[in-house]
Amino acid sequence: MTISPSNPKVAAIRQDAQQSYDALNQLIDGKLSQLPPAKLYTSPGGDEWTIMENLAHILEFMPYWAGEVAKLVAQPRQNFGRVMQDERRLREIRDHAHDSLVQIKAALPASYARLDEVLESLKDSDLELTGLHSRYGEKPLEWFIEDFVTGHLRAHLVQMKVAMEAL
Repeated sequence: MTISPSNPKVAAIRQDAQQSYDALNQLIDGKLSQLPPAKLYTSPGGDEWTIMENLAHILEFMPYWAGEVAKLVAQPRQNFGRVMQDERRLREIRDHAHDSLVQIKAALPASYARLDEVLESLKDSDLELTGLHSRYGEKPLEWFIEDFVTGHLRAHLVQMKVAMEAL
């Protein structure tokens, strides 16, 4: 993916998301597929999520945040996002926390496609639109995307790698 001269910020965001998505697939096809399957469902300790819980969360949050971004662009300054205790979020993680690696891998392309579809529709000027989050207050869309999408993807990749080392 090349940086678009008309919307370079959006192109960079899409590239960031694509790189994380590619790294996720490499992790699944590589080191995760080589783990004994039981380790995918084992917590690395404390309150840390299992590898599969991380994957289930990534699967659910990409289309969720895509929808939130699309709603905010359609109607700026509205409430944006959710809290960590959101029941839908927790239910989606629970519902997929025991999926197989094959099931997660099969579901990821549609999840990512929804995210990329929304990101592709953005203009750089949209990144300045603001939304209201219950915890963080009023923030521009660019901040939300970094915190809840691109940074979030990178953080879960790191979390899974740390979990693999701990297991």
